[in-house]
Amino acid sequence: MKKHLFFFVFSLAIASFLCMGAGILQSTAQDKNLGVGPIKSLKIDPTIDKKMVAEGKSIFNEKCVLCHELDQLKIGPPLRNITKDRTPEYIMNLLLNTAEMQKKDPSVKALIKKYNNIIMIDPELNQDKARSVLEYLRSVVK
Repeated sequence: MKKHLFFFVFSLAIASFLCMGAGILQSTAQDKNLGVGPIKSLKIDPTIDKKMVAEGKSIFNEKCVLCHELDQLKIGPPLRNITKDRTPEYIMNLLLNTAEMQKKDPSVKALIKKYNNIIMIDPELNQDKARSVLEYLRSVVK
């Protein structure tokens, strides 16, 4: 009887672990949302590139500040900690493939709805400029 009870408890523990593991894998995959666009993977150096930050800040001030600030709600959401919430690939794809992201990505669609159906204007950036904006956003995280 004790042997059967041990195997039952052991089997239950294994099943719980597997279910919990599946949940972890699922949430990890969800957290790794890359968005919709050309960027499938991006290698990011942990060290901030100051030259890219300067260019990214200039681009941000030219193309983004009309609708976004770092800390306050404007027409669109504040962006200071966006790199904590989104993958680098996701941010790059949003900057490079804005219209398609707004049509296909559930997170972007939810934001559009939240912000009174206002869509993001395509910033018309190439990959290097989008990468500089990403680097700027990485540099301002609190």
